[in-house]
Amino acid sequence: MGTYILRRLMTMIPTLFGVSLLLFVIFNVVGDDPVYLYLGRSATESEIAVLRSEMGLDKPLHIQYLVGMKDFLTFNWGFSMSAKAPIMDMFKEGVGPSLAITFPALLLYSIISIMLGLITAYWRGTWIDKGIVITATIGMSISYVAVMIFGQYFLAFLPFQWWGVAVFPITGWEPPYIRYMLLPNLISTFVALGYDTRFFRSVAVEEMGKDYIRTAKAYGADTKIILLKHVLKNILIPIIARVIVTFPFLIAGSFLLESFFVIPGLGYKLLHAIQSADYPVIKTFTLVIAFLVVVTNALADILNSMVDPRVKLS
Repeated sequence: MGTYILRRLMTMIPTLFGVSLLLFVIFNVVGDDPVYLYLGRSATESEIAVLRSEMGLDKPLHIQYLVGMKDFLTFNWGFSMSAKAPIMDMFKEGVGPSLAITFPALLLYSIISIMLGLITAYWRGTWIDKGIVITATIGMSISYVAVMIFGQYFLAFLPFQWWGVAVFPITGWEPPYIRYMLLPNLISTFVALGYDTRFFRSVAVEEMGKDYIRTAKAYGADTKIILLKHVLKNILIPIIARVIVTFPFLIAGSFLLESFFVIPGLGYKLLHAIQSADYPVIKTFTLVIAFLVVVTNALADILNSMVDPRVKLS
């Protein structure tokens, strides 16, 4: 196991190098000149030269890449041109709100969808299965934006209009934060529940069709033992993969949720940076998300190898 983990971690190095190089080409070679994006085409040559020097864009490309990676890996992420603040401070400020409105929802809809997937797989073809699948499909068919609008209107606006009490605040982020976390988490749970239930049902149905499950049923094994001890144990790999690879996007936050509820998470800050053509923030946050995706995929493979020793690195 130690050898497998070491080899899997070693494979991350060329992947991370390739990802960073690709993003560097996109931002520094293929994309528009960030100096003109920030200053506009009417800027004077002296203004352009000063900003280009401040951003390090006056150096050769290979020097820009090496310096940029050194700064990134040492957490010297520079300053935001629009917020006039260190990017690292912006990241620290935003990661908490982003996790607060996404991580509880991940735990909630993962647990519920796994249990619903097991139930529908065991009673496949019955009215229980059909009812849950139809409900999940309806949930999948409703737009994310529509769910947020209806959630804000029926769970936040109308109660305030009727009773004068804001059970769920529509917007904002101030202590006690839990008041502002509840509605976004409920919306995220509702949106994701349908997708995850259908996914976990499909993998559970495949497992339920195997010979050892039919044998267990024939011997009269208890339903709970079949579902929790046998089926759940053997579908842990797709469960781990689906949950773990979601982490980078939890940290990055939800653009739509944070914009609708005016929550100062990373998604909200990144969206503001895009609107302001804040090149350093866009580049840094994109690189962070890309690195997190690579790292969490490696973590998922390592956890899968612990769950199932048959997993080998080819």
